[in-house]
Amino acid sequence: MKKLLLLSFLIILLLINLISETEFSGYYENRFFLIFNTGNNGLSDNKILTGDYNRLRLKLKATPSDKVKINLAVDFFSIYGSLMTPAGVNDNSSIDQINPNEQIDLDRIYVDMYFKHFDLSVGKQRIAMGVSYLWAPLDIFNRINFLEPKEEKPGVNALKLYAPLGKNKSLTAVFLPDEDIGSSGKALRFNWTFFNIDSGITYISGYQIYKDVFGLDLRGENFIGWWIEYGYFKTFSETYSKFVLGVDYTFPIGSGLYWLSEYFFDNSGEADFTNYDHDLVLNGDRFTLGRQYLFSMLRYGVTDFASLSISYIGNIDDGSFLINPAFSYELFQNVSLTSGFYIPMGKSGRELNNQSIGAFFLWLKINF
Repeated sequence: MKKLLLLSFLIILLLINLISETEFSGYYENRFFLIFNTGNNGLSDNKILTGDYNRLRLKLKATPSDKVKINLAVDFFSIYGSLMTPAGVNDNSSIDQINPNEQIDLDRIYVDMYFKHFDLSVGKQRIAMGVSYLWAPLDIFNRINFLEPKEEKPGVNALKLYAPLGKNKSLTAVFLPDEDIGSSGKALRFNWTFFNIDSGITYISGYQIYKDVFGLDLRGENFIGWWIEYGYFKTFSETYSKFVLGVDYTFPIGSGLYWLSEYFFDNSGEADFTNYDHDLVLNGDRFTLGRQYLFSMLRYGVTDFASLSISYIGNIDDGSFLINPAFSYELFQNVSLTSGFYIPMGKSGRELNNQSIGAFFLWLKINF
């Protein structure tokens, strides 16, 4: 099956290249992990688990005419060793080693068409809603990864229409087909700018467990950058709301010390940490278990080629948190190396220190 998919992909590349102007790009990354015990979680004190993750992402943009663009992205993965993180064990791994896993994923394949009064995108594409950096309550089409906020988000099958509505206004409509119209997802988002504040109203219906989602977001800059994102969610079994308040600022220290923070409130979470069901996170049914969280990050450019950063992710309710110091260096043009730690802290057994598992990582990335 993998060979057939690879062959089909190569044939598609050849055909597109023959009929249109084509642009190739992508990246390769290797991520090496050392996963260690920071407390009493069943692992022997001297046992250090290893993991290694390889990813080759090939991207193609073809322009058969000035009104049509074809977009394609495919990922080649290989994963070895443990898939554990400070948040817990991946749902398809065990506490020991897993068998090597290799796969090919067609992550993007869609067509952009540009008409006089609107643009239309059809196919497997990235759909994003809201303005938050990390918690993104309105971005229900993508899983939150608080260990890597800017990870590559997976594509979803959709039809997306974008229409400008005069100066500083636009409308985006999304349809996500399913077995029938009733079970298909629909989304509308209206954006406009007033008094230098970017704002948006979002409505989503019928996507997965959500019957209705109503959202509002605002983003501006008054000495410091700020943003607000609010969502009201109605599922088949409950209603709840989520709220994010974020700020960022660059201090004039050296080449610039960048600071970003976000406060997140989710009233669908448990107020008492003793009621947490950690399997909900490990199985992907929830991203967080509590109600109040804080994310904060500092990043400083030491030189033009090197930067230091430290991030804090904390559950305000149960007192657990993660510290993530990291160092990045550009070895060559388009080749970067990043190393750092995920260190769980706070009382053991709480959400972000559930298994007392820390990790050291070394990531190599090559863009082309």
